[in-house]
Amino acid sequence: MLALPFLINACVSEPTSVTTARTLGASVQASDPVSLKLEPTAGNFAPPDFAKETGNGPYSQARWTNKVALDGKFSVLLEKSVDFASCYTPVPENGCAAFAAAIVKGVEGITIAELGEIGFSVMGTCGAGAPRFNLYYDTNGDGQADGVAFYGCATHVSGAPAPGWISMTASSAVPDFCYSFEPPGACTLTPASTVVQLSVLVDEKGTWYIDRVLAAGTTTGEPNGGN
Repeated sequence: MLALPFLINACVSEPTSVTTARTLGASVQASDPVSLKLEPTAGNFAPPDFAKETGNGPYSQARWTNKVALDGKFSVLLEKSVDFASCYTPVPENGCAAFAAAIVKGVEGITIAELGEIGFSVMGTCGAGAPRFNLYYDTNGDGQADGVAFYGCATHVSGAPAPGWISMTASSAVPDFCYSFEPPGACTLTPASTVVQLSVLVDEKGTWYIDRVLAAGTTTGEPNGGN
């Protein structure tokens, strides 16, 4: 089980916004260079209150696949079957607040300065909010998340590495949107902040394949952590 729900949308007024992410602790990485691995995960926040997270089910999935790949033999399939807009209807459809993500393991505890540029390549729509990076960060050194930052695909398009693929690259120090948890407020992210959790996430309806994930000067896209 994960220690916290992933689904923090870019607007705190949305039904999937949560602030319990600060309960997740970071583990300090002592080794250099960073060794990256991707961990597919999916879940759902059920209506009407969107408070309880359930595991991977019929509404979203995240898994390795060898059907599509940019590098190597694999990519991470992220898929969601229910439109997020249903969350705003009088009777929300179950699954509207589902999510699928690839957790970027290996960056926990390093600073934002060390994290540097982050990026991924995607086959599927490169939208403003899906897929995107979600970055939970610690500002006071207690290892708990103090805020979250977002980096959308469409804002940071950096190329087209192969037919059907789009790449994005962003500076982790300059998010598209960011806010702190307690007290709720403006972004407190600095180059000295440390990473609690980084993930490539989708919460809109569609299908995406994620490969060539970049963080801390390292690229990964295979189940064993290689390229």
